[in-house]
Amino acid sequence: MIYVVTHKDISLKLPENYKIIGVGNNSIINEDLHDNTGDNISSKNKNYCELTALYWLWKNSNDDIVGLEHYRRMFLNDNINEIGLLSEEEILSIMSKYDIIVPSLFNNNTRTVYQHYVEAHKKRDLDLVQNIMNSKYPEYTSSFNHVMNSKYEYGFNMFITRKEILDEYSKWLFDILFTLEDKIDIAEYDEYQKRVYGFLSERLFNVWIQHKKYIIKENVIANIMYSKEKILAKKASKLSNKIV
Repeated sequence: MIYVVTHKDISLKLPENYKIIGVGNNSIINEDLHDNTGDNISSKNKNYCELTALYWLWKNSNDDIVGLEHYRRMFLNDNINEIGLLSEEEILSIMSKYDIIVPSLFNNNTRTVYQHYVEAHKKRDLDLVQNIMNSKYPEYTSSFNHVMNSKYEYGFNMFITRKEILDEYSKWLFDILFTLEDKIDIAEYDEYQKRVYGFLSERLFNVWIQHKKYIIKENVIANIMYSKEKILAKKASKLSNKIV
């Protein structure tokens, strides 16, 4: 099942293997599935962003293959002549050969992943994450350093993979982030910077991928709110692995 995260009411026509999951202030979201049921951290949504949906999937989903996408950004199929999301058949075919589907690599140009983060967010938070990792997961240190010194990264906290991989990743990720919660005070952060755990997780995802050496399938994504012409034009350039 592919879960499409939204924090507001939306109207999307999705294939049968897709389901919308509302996060955060669910009183304004007219969806059957929300992140505030079962074992959940829905109350942390303003700080954790789409990760409250990831946590819900980790603790409550029984799907064999599970994906996390956004209401604005979704994985597209390979047909360059029409706008189409990955079908269940296409996903199963890919997953028979690969471990995980991710967006195409994003190029930070002249900046490293570390430089890109500290220019936009709080340097101390990322440095604390490194300290936590060095202490709790020292085997990831070289992968962390590799990613931070690279100019490329997978963005948006989007992926499709087997449930056992999602579970292992989530256990690792939330252990780090929950530990960080006890070490930083975000009370004085503005609303944007209070999304700190979501921002950090995008970089940690890359560390996880680097360390695990999974067989990766990069896939074009699109903001489906764009015009049809714009999506098709950029989808046609997908063969060069550009992010839409």
